[in-house]
Amino acid sequence: MKISIYLLFCFLLVPISCSNTLDKTEKWDVYEIVMEGPAEGNPYMDIDLSAAFTIGDHTIEMPGFYDGDGIYKIRFSPDSIGKWTYVTRSNSEELDGKSGKLVCSEPGPDNHGPLRIVNTFYLEYADGTPFYSVGTTAYQWTSVAQHIQEKTLETLEESPFNKIRMCVFPKNYRYGNETEPWLYPFKREGEDNDLTQPDFEFFRNFDKRIQQLLKMGIQADVILFHPYDKWGYSSMGDEMNLKYVRYMIARISAYRNVWWSLANEWDIPGFKERTDWEGIGTTLQKEDPYQRFRGIHNWYGSEDHFYDHTRPWITHTCTQTSQFYNAIRWRERYNKPLLFDEMRYEGDVPSGWGNLSGEEMASYFWMAGLSGGYPTHGDTYKNTSDDSTEVRWWAKGGYLVGESVARIGYFKSIMEEAPVTEMVPEIITPEDPEDRNNTVYIFSKPGEYYLAYVANKGNRIRLELPGEKNYKMDVIDTWNMNIVSSHSVPPGPFDYQPEQSYTGLRLTPINE
Repeated sequence: MKISIYLLFCFLLVPISCSNTLDKTEKWDVYEIVMEGPAEGNPYMDIDLSAAFTIGDHTIEMPGFYDGDGIYKIRFSPDSIGKWTYVTRSNSEELDGKSGKLVCSEPGPDNHGPLRIVNTFYLEYADGTPFYSVGTTAYQWTSVAQHIQEKTLETLEESPFNKIRMCVFPKNYRYGNETEPWLYPFKREGEDNDLTQPDFEFFRNFDKRIQQLLKMGIQADVILFHPYDKWGYSSMGDEMNLKYVRYMIARISAYRNVWWSLANEWDIPGFKERTDWEGIGTTLQKEDPYQRFRGIHNWYGSEDHFYDHTRPWITHTCTQTSQFYNAIRWRERYNKPLLFDEMRYEGDVPSGWGNLSGEEMASYFWMAGLSGGYPTHGDTYKNTSDDSTEVRWWAKGGYLVGESVARIGYFKSIMEEAPVTEMVPEIITPEDPEDRNNTVYIFSKPGEYYLAYVANKGNRIRLELPGEKNYKMDVIDTWNMNIVSSHSVPPGPFDYQPEQSYTGLRLTPINE
């Protein structure tokens, strides 16, 4: 009995917490402080909370957030091994001046840290582990019924994708996007939102989905705003936009798989004019303690619709385009990683952006990848039989119908074997600018590793292979996912005529 009373007493000294709110955590993981505080009034609007986490002379200031029912949380991701101390700051006496300590240990075997940019154009994990981004899109998968959300996770678990583009807010658009969300992000009565009253269950669910993606090794490219809206979230005004952005920083920036995308199609007329993109971007740059990647996505595929990706708050070039032949020019202009975050979708909707064949979608991956960019997939096929709950992957998740996914997985395996972060693209375009399908894409670490790709068999692949050693040439059938043949070829001028479309080549020196 004495032991039980003692244990109960010790328990009461510990702040309310989830299972990982202990006095230690591993590097780059999430340590969470949970506290009880004021519940009266409007804590979301009125209570400020943060904590300063310190190790040696290094301090990270992390904002906290209100999670409803008088519960406040601060999520922290330590970037250094050792003993940290923290002290809270708040305009509420109940929350101010609380202190504690935690020990940060070595990361576990599946924890490689957040991504970082290397060699200007490429990505790798913080511990140096290679990362090749192969993305997909399911815009409002966290706004649909729970059973569909669970199915989406099951599908992702079996897929090759390691990045997903996903909106916070629900979406209203054609092709099955006309349904109401499972919950509204803010309190809503009839047609009226109270933007000062978040629905905490909605945001807790979003947090949970980010954590589940993290466990699967999938980057969450979180789209903060979009124009396809009938509920008022695209016209909240500057003050509430920034309030919401700061809330999202506090809730999820500690998760190492988070990226920020300011918008899906920032330049849609009306949406473009009523949103202060510079204010949002600079707020993220200044206030996100972890400096997660920041991008902004355009509408039409031409360059005049791109945001100015030279802006200092933008970390990578995010494009909606299939003009892969312009990749080198964009790399040189923006000097940042190039992500083809929307390059049309495989599917059967009437709109041209959403009816690529499987062959075309898979081919786009090779062209985007060998142009030195990172490609992204989407699937617009209907994947339910119930017309009342029409589901298409690109919109709501569920499961994948198209034929490209296995081929994208094969492409990913080829790229993960290559020294991508040391390679440079060469793009050979035909004289006729309208004949872009006959472009030849070459991606190489000269003298050591070459990948080449043509969509049409009528194109010749020409290289100059340096050195004195012969090279092994693998002819890759990218659609049927196999090595058709392997040959030894001499150094010097190289000229190859593919025998079929969708052909790739890999050339490496033979070390005898």
